[in-house]
Amino acid sequence: MDAHCLLVLSAGTQVGQNVLRTLAERRDGVTLVATSSVAHEPALFDFDAVYLVAETVADPEAFGRRVVEVMERECIDLVIPSRDDDVLFLAALRDRRPDLAHRLLCGNARTAAVIADKWHSYEFCQAHGLPFAASMIRCSANERGEFVRKYGLPLVAKPRRGYASLDVYMLYRDEQVEAVLAKDGYIVQQYLGDRRRIGDFLAAIDVGGVPLNHSFRSIKHSIQALIAPDGSVAHVICTRNYRNQRRSKWVEPDDDPAAATIGAECARIFSSAGWRGPLNIQCEKTDTGEMLIHEFNGRFTGATVDRWLLGFDEVGAAIQGFTGRPIATAAPPRTASLEAFESLVARGADPGRVAALQRDGAWRRPQ
Repeated sequence: MDAHCLLVLSAGTQVGQNVLRTLAERRDGVTLVATSSVAHEPALFDFDAVYLVAETVADPEAFGRRVVEVMERECIDLVIPSRDDDVLFLAALRDRRPDLAHRLLCGNARTAAVIADKWHSYEFCQAHGLPFAASMIRCSANERGEFVRKYGLPLVAKPRRGYASLDVYMLYRDEQVEAVLAKDGYIVQQYLGDRRRIGDFLAAIDVGGVPLNHSFRSIKHSIQALIAPDGSVAHVICTRNYRNQRRSKWVEPDDDPAAATIGAECARIFSSAGWRGPLNIQCEKTDTGEMLIHEFNGRFTGATVDRWLLGFDEVGAAIQGFTGRPIATAAPPRTASLEAFESLVARGADPGRVAALQRDGAWRRPQ
């Protein structure tokens, strides 16, 4: 079997580590190279080589030069993004350098911008008849009032370019909706799920106070598609995910035909728009049972390992589809359900390796 040399951008992130985990038992014939803007992340030193780079957004020109330099130096077959900023960068590079396109796990820049920005995602779905959660950005008082009357409270406020549920707020008063829409970079969406949970929570805190840890997450329908370089749809994986504790989540294959339909249609439309590689579609159901999309990702995700443990080899499929060469298959047998535990493990990076990476800007595993 031919060797593969893969470059994982932002490899110290959870997504980067998930990619590493799915390849851990089939490293023979695979060289894994990492980039990172920090040197002290322990997971970096599980790769075969690491290169320090500038932060993607802070200095995109320096970042770009370094990535292309590493691609040529290491003879990289495929570059895998781990963060949304990496996806946007790679898509722009793909447009500028068509000669590199077959080595980049992404599509064009125009579609990357649709995926990365939730308002652009909403507009795209409206234009193509895809079922996206009703959304609004800064608008007139009349438009805001009409939205609240139509969809009711609570509503959800999110950064347009946010990730990992950071800086997300539940809005349960009109003045909160007005205040958040006065901010730059925010979108307000209809609440998906059982809105009675919010009312029950607010009533409970009046009596017992605010619990230190709480969440309003309900069952998520997570759809992971892969669009091949020729535009065909390689697969659509549907799962239902529920985080029932702070550090564990329950995941199972989703046999809801609505999820399969949404996944297939999204993959078809995004392919026509020029997207290639992974496409993650996050959905939830309304209290009336309608499944709606609320965001997209153009990369592997935090649930990549969970899907791997269920027997879905999305990373291996992407590598084979984009390089044209298969990678050893070592996915566990496909199972009906899974409870995945995310335990906190004390782990530190070797100070000598960190110092070498900081000093030299690169580190390579000793032979």
